[in-house]
Amino acid sequence: MNSGSRQPSAARQALAAYFFALVLLAGAPLAAQGEPLPGEGDRPFNGSFSEWSLRGSVNTTTSSFSSSLGGELAFRTSFPLYLGDTRLAYRLSPLGDSEPGPVHALHLALNLHPLYLTLLSEGLLSYFLASLHLELGFGPQLAVGLNDGASFGLAGSLGAGFDLPITRANRGQGLWFTGTYRRTWTTLRSGPDQPRVHEHAVLLGLAWRTNGVIF
Repeated sequence: MNSGSRQPSAARQALAAYFFALVLLAGAPLAAQGEPLPGEGDRPFNGSFSEWSLRGSVNTTTSSFSSSLGGELAFRTSFPLYLGDTRLAYRLSPLGDSEPGPVHALHLALNLHPLYLTLLSEGLLSYFLASLHLELGFGPQLAVGLNDGASFGLAGSLGAGFDLPITRANRGQGLWFTGTYRRTWTTLRSGPDQPRVHEHAVLLGLAWRTNGVIF
């Protein structure tokens, strides 16, 4: 079996191991998500927040169905209510098996939370339901290391995601588990006369969230 056929399997195994580790990390400390304890701070979570996140991703191109691993560093801030938020991210990912040149991308996304009113109820389930969001994004991409040199493209995306608190959500700041599925359409190509490298991506990672608006 050649290295190209082994890479998708290795990517899926890496995603499974990564997801399992994050679930174990997220599952243990989720108790006691109610009111803050004395001395824990005076900024309970009411839907307004800002955060930094670091996430890994598994990407599959739609043209060849080849899988690869990537990563994303992002800053995210909400509107005064949990109705929506914005995320600005830098993402690094290869194109796939045949042309593994890295793609550097900036991604600006608007996230809409249709179930944000469930945050009025206390508990982990209300945090999860209120966090469910639809994502609409766009941004530039730069692929390097290709046979014909660097290539520039523009991308648009649709997706959906969720967030779960790992530490106590009402203590003012803490650690959250975050996940997104994203479908991307791009003008970027892996080479001359090659199809565009549209992709599916699953992103999972951790975020450090501070309650309250930043303005």
